[in-house]
Amino acid sequence: MRASITTAAVALTILAGCRPKAEPAPPASTKTIGRDSAGTAAPVPGPVVDTPLTASKPTPRPTPASTPKPKPVATTPPATMTPAPSAEGAPVRDQWHPAPRDTLDGDTYQGWKQFELNCSRCHGEYAVGTTFAPALVVSLKENGTIPTKEAFVTVVCAGRLDKGMPSWCALGLEMSKIEQIYSYVKGRADGHIAAGRPGLRE
Repeated sequence: MRASITTAAVALTILAGCRPKAEPAPPASTKTIGRDSAGTAAPVPGPVVDTPLTASKPTPRPTPASTPKPKPVATTPPATMTPAPSAEGAPVRDQWHPAPRDTLDGDTYQGWKQFELNCSRCHGEYAVGTTFAPALVVSLKENGTIPTKEAFVTVVCAGRLDKGMPSWCALGLEMSKIEQIYSYVKGRADGHIAAGRPGLRE
């Protein structure tokens, strides 16, 4: 009985030695990315990550809001302050350089200049008066408060200090300039000279 068991064990051992060995499985850390020149798969070592491959979409760039381009504005050259002379040599008149309504002789023209320089700040442009000084175009009328040249010269030279008018003779205004001012203001009061910048008569 013992001899038969031993014989059976020896037979099993012999049979086990003749069984072909199984090839080892490739390691789990290899992956194939192509084939070599012989046509077999070429293993490449490295970790295998089982992640699904998804196509990445490009992120759209924000498009700026389209704004209409401004249309070019036609520009005109600025008007020159000095009028260009005409073919005859006379200045060209326009809305900024109107022709004078009146032309005055030399003394009356100087009287207008002296009035605008010394008197218009109180008695107004072209002697029409203000809220604190009378209109000389009214005072120098025949029935006004200053009807004569002598009364005008007296008031201008001595002044009216109680009403705030200074003495122009004390301030150094020459008598000839006072008479020129009278010539201009009297022409305004009589209606011979219109309001506005006059011209000098040649």
